[in-house]
Amino acid sequence: MSVAINIENVVKRFGKDTIINGLSLNIKEGEFFTLLGPSGCGKTTLLRMIIGFNSIEGGEIKLDEKLINNIPTNKRNMGMVFQNYAIFPHMSVKDNVAFGLKRQKMSKKEIDEKVDEILKIVKIDHLKDRMPVKLSGGQQQRVALARAIVIHPEVLLMDEPLSNLDAKLRVEMRNAIKRIQQQIGITTVYVTHDQEEALAVSDRIAVMNGGVIQQIDTPKRIYQRPSNTFVATFIGQSNILDGQVIKNNSEEGIKIFDAFFAMTNLSKNCTNMEDVKVSIRPEEFILSMDNKDGIKGVVKSSVFLGINTNYFIELENGKEIEVIQASDALEAIPNDSTVYLKLQTEKINVFNNEGTNSLIEGV
Repeated sequence: MSVAINIENVVKRFGKDTIINGLSLNIKEGEFFTLLGPSGCGKTTLLRMIIGFNSIEGGEIKLDEKLINNIPTNKRNMGMVFQNYAIFPHMSVKDNVAFGLKRQKMSKKEIDEKVDEILKIVKIDHLKDRMPVKLSGGQQQRVALARAIVIHPEVLLMDEPLSNLDAKLRVEMRNAIKRIQQQIGITTVYVTHDQEEALAVSDRIAVMNGGVIQQIDTPKRIYQRPSNTFVATFIGQSNILDGQVIKNNSEEGIKIFDAFFAMTNLSKNCTNMEDVKVSIRPEEFILSMDNKDGIKGVVKSSVFLGINTNYFIELENGKEIEVIQASDALEAIPNDSTVYLKLQTEKINVFNNEGTNSLIEGV
């Protein structure tokens, strides 16, 4: 049975340093919830507060309505998968997975049934008699996952579980973890600094920085409608340009250099001639050599990546931006070519000049 996790104004201090100061969030029952952010942002600290490895200096953590602040870790009915797997090297796969069940003093028959069932779910039942030293990194990770969920915890916690795997195996395992989580329906809190990984597995993501949650939303909303420039630049790639809001009786939009771009989704709180930061993802530009409307730039270099070609373009003020365009049968635009950039204005994001608040309607 899965549960909701309710975190209210929690505080974590290490000595005189306050790492988390009054953080609140609610994780839904059965949800795959990811804590995403750079190293040192507090995401692992928060995870360890949930399971009980770290003390709580203020606030409350509840499973449904049950306060768990002072409940010992071994009484919280949670499973955890660590970055380094932490499986026992002297035990076979089946004995590793059975470890928690034996501590619950189940019968051998019941233990064997549960172990066989979970090994089939994580697709390593054919390896149950193998020792860890003879397993690949991905297989060891599946053992750690099976051991965590075989005890039927109310919550599954995962701390950078794929960071030790190569790129191809990371993709394979993140897909497997998401499939298994959906199959079991367990409330899962997942910590990572890998943006693509978070987008791929999560129902919702909390982007953290400096112990503060910057935004909580679905992967699509986090990517398409970031709440500030930190989220815009941390999730994927974004070019941040200075601009001005233009709002009068005849037109509404933004001006970048001498180019004006009409927009229909600017916040009503914008004012005419207000300085703003404009966030444009590389794929949100429309590049042209012929149409001289738009932002003028010069191609400094390009990289052919199969489906797409990435252009690095220097603007009039010396700033270099990245532009992604679909590759076609023609040769790439030569270096030192003058180009003009229009914007997919329905996709770009506009923030106040400090970069702290979105000026897009509804964000």
